[in-house]
Amino acid sequence: DLSFKLTFLRVTRYQPLMTKRKKLTALAFLAIFTLGAFFRLVGLNWDQDQHLHPDERFLTMVGMDIKWPKNIKEYFNTRLSPLNPYNQGHSFFVYGTLPLFLNKKLALLLNHDNYDDFNLLGRQLAAFFDLGTLILVGISAKKLLPGKNWLWAPFFYSISVLPIQLAHFFTVDPFLNFFLFLCFWFLLKNHSCPKKKIFLALAGVALGLAFASKITALFFAPIVAIFLIAKNKTHFKKLLADSLAFLLPFLITIRFFQPYAFLDLFTPNPQFVQNLLENQRLINTPNFHFPPALQWIGTIPILFPLKNIVLYGLGAPLGIIVFTAIFLFPLKIKKLSAKERLPLFLSWFFILFLLIIQGSQFNKTIRYFLPLYPHLCLLGGYFLAFFAFSKKKRGRVLKKIILVLLVSFWPFSFLRIYLEPHPRLAASEWIYQNVPAGSILTCEYWDDCLPLPLDREKNIENFEYKIETIKPFDKESKIKQKTREEQLKKVDYLILSSNRAWKPISQNAYHYPQTAQFYQDLFSQQLGWQKVAEFTSFPGFPPIGKPWIVFPDQNADETFTVYDHPQVIIFQKVQ
Repeated sequence: DLSFKLTFLRVTRYQPLMTKRKKLTALAFLAIFTLGAFFRLVGLNWDQDQHLHPDERFLTMVGMDIKWPKNIKEYFNTRLSPLNPYNQGHSFFVYGTLPLFLNKKLALLLNHDNYDDFNLLGRQLAAFFDLGTLILVGISAKKLLPGKNWLWAPFFYSISVLPIQLAHFFTVDPFLNFFLFLCFWFLLKNHSCPKKKIFLALAGVALGLAFASKITALFFAPIVAIFLIAKNKTHFKKLLADSLAFLLPFLITIRFFQPYAFLDLFTPNPQFVQNLLENQRLINTPNFHFPPALQWIGTIPILFPLKNIVLYGLGAPLGIIVFTAIFLFPLKIKKLSAKERLPLFLSWFFILFLLIIQGSQFNKTIRYFLPLYPHLCLLGGYFLAFFAFSKKKRGRVLKKIILVLLVSFWPFSFLRIYLEPHPRLAASEWIYQNVPAGSILTCEYWDDCLPLPLDREKNIENFEYKIETIKPFDKESKIKQKTREEQLKKVDYLILSSNRAWKPISQNAYHYPQTAQFYQDLFSQQLGWQKVAEFTSFPGFPPIGKPWIVFPDQNADETFTVYDHPQVIIFQKVQ
């Protein structure tokens, strides 16, 4: 009785304090979520309805052409379904269909099924799913990390710049990222409750939804295999039962949400398979005359994506923290409890696996590494929870404040690009105000032509100016050089809408000696062309008003800059 009374008094004494801590922690997480939502929702219409993201343009065009089927039978009829892009004139389609179908259905329900609204709705969906990933990172960290230090992981994800940027685009990557981490979360739940196979089934559904968003979801399959083997070890029958509990929902989900990858029940669609092989050949072959491929020629495997993740995707301070955590993790794994060891090991292994496998391929674009970011933030939060603030109490609050300011500097600087006019919009405004009507302007093949049809010019589009399209990516020859010279004789203004052509060509001067020399002479103003205007929207701090410091990021992976903040340069013929 005495023992019971003492325990009761102790619990009731600390109950108000515990309740207060829980409330403060909940408020802190709400503040982190609000910060993440602010970063992802501000400036969603960054291109002012000009459709300046090529992948968005394609998905929007497909979305406008497909029609919702009349019934479930028509939905599953690959040869006849009006929802199948192949049946609507789009013979090449390698994206996952789930994000497209989801956006189409919402657009129909909300009366936004038109060209200007479809991609904006898609951006809102992308931001919504990325906020879902933020919540999953938070609840995963709360389960794995001690005390209120678990808040570091969701905070890190809320300010990670690449997820913020991709939440502003209607592409499939944020959907893939959410469903992959949802799969990880259900594996974590099954790890806590091994007998509940429902969590394995839900993990299978989540990975199937990820596959229906993007086929590269299969990179997560080894993580699932390691989990099942580690969980069952020598129990072969249990391993088989768990594998079936995962695989059946996985396959059924793929069949339902990626229906046109199949002809019959599970017969692969030859057109879809051929599209995948052709896409792989295009983007993963060093083709010197395929514009998207040129940027990765000569880049160093693994180090190129690693540089982009640390410097641009996360920012140097946060990048150093998370990769320090990755480096130290093997030294500390034995000190983890059985509850924590396997899930954190899976995160650590997935980071290294994707970085090595994807980073060793020819195509190393920065967005392909988005699925790493939740795990990077989880490991970074683990590092701070156990090592940075676990022992020393002196100056802890000041250290945390300094750390928050350091890691927040880059995302707040990046926010500037969504608070400033898009460079192509600013350049178009300048052209309409300063270039005489009837002038002849250049446009580089594979890039957006300027000026854009701003609101007051929408009815006449670009007919106020004549456009001469130059093809810098063609194979070097005397004919190419002569054609360019003949074109430039007629041109009044030479416009570089981004660095898509001149940067990779200059970096591959051995294969483009004449064109690289042309750009070099152009920039040094030796060809009778004078630079009259330049428009940029580099990250800068503070994000509002005149920046104290600017971060030119044109050395980042091309896809990090050319969509939402390209560098536009305009030259005028003076000789």
